[in-house]
Amino acid sequence: MSVSNIEALVHPTTIEEAFAALGDNALPIAGGTDVMLHKNRQATTLVDLMDLPIADITQSDDGFTVGANATLTAMLEHPGLAAHLGGVLPEMLVHVGSPLLRNVATMGGHLARGRLSDVIPVLAALDATMHWYDGQDREGSISSFYEEEHHRTRMLITGVTIPKLEGRAAAGFHKFLRTFFDLALLNAACVLRLDDAGSIDMARVVVGETPALGTTATEAEEFLVGSPPTTTAFAEAGRIARAAVETRADSRASAEYRSQLVGVGVERCLTKVGARLGVAS
Repeated sequence: MSVSNIEALVHPTTIEEAFAALGDNALPIAGGTDVMLHKNRQATTLVDLMDLPIADITQSDDGFTVGANATLTAMLEHPGLAAHLGGVLPEMLVHVGSPLLRNVATMGGHLARGRLSDVIPVLAALDATMHWYDGQDREGSISSFYEEEHHRTRMLITGVTIPKLEGRAAAGFHKFLRTFFDLALLNAACVLRLDDAGSIDMARVVVGETPALGTTATEAEEFLVGSPPTTTAFAEAGRIARAAVETRADSRASAEYRSQLVGVGVERCLTKVGARLGVAS
């Protein structure tokens, strides 16, 4: 982004002040890693969000609350998040950009752009809730937030909550990429919980970068519930997901190639979860 057209920089200290400053020619900025890469010639004002009190990561008996101004590095290094469900969040975050980018990129800024995300499928699989302000405090599931296109409206993301999952559970993430920090050609996030008999009693399978942000593989989830957590079951869930999840072509991959990756990615993701549960390899 060229800053030659910017005439003012506003530093609000409350969510209400920040929202009020978001006029037609105003652009919110936090870490700035995405804003500075994409030109917005209509913007004449930048609204700096970094003085807002929404950077904390808190842990409670119910789960985690991550403020929108928390950096990706802060999330990566948080001990509670690192241990949650076998470490799925750091497993994913280590592949999101470079360490220098993660040091300044914020969770809220990443979620607000609504594209090219490894974070969103994982949060969807973890049943996270989005919190935002559009003149009133709002909340809803991550999936509904994007399906209803709230990210395209005048609003400010204030944080996300990640609920605790009781029982014997673990999560995993798998990403197809060309280099360590590259954007995903396709990704998959999975969560499994086992009952007392060792069968799967809860399953979440979300496929991202299809190139849609995140698609829940409902048929694969329904197959897994009641099944034993075996490599055979994981392979079949991958085949079901491949048949059910729609893929499209873009400049990075064809629809046909992505369709192949859906099946492989879901199977590999579930296999990681099984290993964390100590039931499959």
